[in-house]
Amino acid sequence: KFSTLISRTNHIPADYRTSYVQSWHFTIQRELGRGWVTDLAYVGNRGVGLMILGDYNQARPNNVGENTVLQARRPFTAFTDIQIAWGGGFSTYHGLQTKIEKKFSGGMYFLNSFTWSKSIDNAAGHLETANGDTSRVNFRDLGNEKGVGSYNQPLNNTTTLVYDLPYGKGRKFGSSANTWADGIAGGWRLTWINTMTSGPSVNLTYGPTSQFSVSGYPAYRPNITGDPMAPQGQRSIDNYFNKDNVQVPTDSRFPFGNAGRNIVRGYSLYNLDMGLHKDFPVWTEGRRIEFRGEFFNLFNRTNFGPPNSARSASAFGTIRSTFPARIIQLALKFV
Repeated sequence: KFSTLISRTNHIPADYRTSYVQSWHFTIQRELGRGWVTDLAYVGNRGVGLMILGDYNQARPNNVGENTVLQARRPFTAFTDIQIAWGGGFSTYHGLQTKIEKKFSGGMYFLNSFTWSKSIDNAAGHLETANGDTSRVNFRDLGNEKGVGSYNQPLNNTTTLVYDLPYGKGRKFGSSANTWADGIAGGWRLTWINTMTSGPSVNLTYGPTSQFSVSGYPAYRPNITGDPMAPQGQRSIDNYFNKDNVQVPTDSRFPFGNAGRNIVRGYSLYNLDMGLHKDFPVWTEGRRIEFRGEFFNLFNRTNFGPPNSARSASAFGTIRSTFPARIIQLALKFV
């Protein structure tokens, strides 16, 4: 039997207006000579009236010494959660983007792109939440949901290189090499992509008891009494946060602590991918064998995943995941 006390009710206001995004940029490009070009750009965008989710039937907090059950504290006691989807979301992005590029010539192509940016919003994208963030907001205090976005990556530098090794027919050295020498040592191409980025945004949370709970939707953030990060010399995968400075609220009137949204960040990421490529001619005219050797995370660097950010969990402040270790792929293709 259907019951609004068991089943969730969904609600979209009749006056909901279509969301929109405004984008703008200003770019200066300068040719440096000999195929080198540099770009300097300011890029921004603004999202207005973005659809976000909340519990329209979010309960009031318990008073001091009170322990009224959640359902009895809801505005509409005949309903459990009422998920509202409305245009209460916003987003802003401002970024400095630079690029220096060498057009392919002399057997080399080079590109370095650097971005320094900041993204702010009041909710993560639905089904795209990570690291303690959520797409469902505190409906009774939307202003306190403003913070750096889950996608915020302040620093990002990517370097790309394509380099034809200068040995073999048609190249600087070895142009008169015999067929065997050219077939083995000539005509190789080296590619690499080096990536350096800031670590991911992390949202500090805790799991409320029934006395502190007002809804199952929003992320409950703890109280911060100092720097939530462990001191640099003591920080490790077993002790990433300063637990003494991250406290679960003890006043039931204020179940949402004073911690801002996404105020901490995981370890930075450094990764180099490299490729070796060569075409081997075969006995049939117009045919060749393509060889590709690809080395992802060439130096097998350990890039750690985000820390556990749930203060109520025994694993709080620990890191138990990493990005992929070195992967080597070798391939031959007859074309």
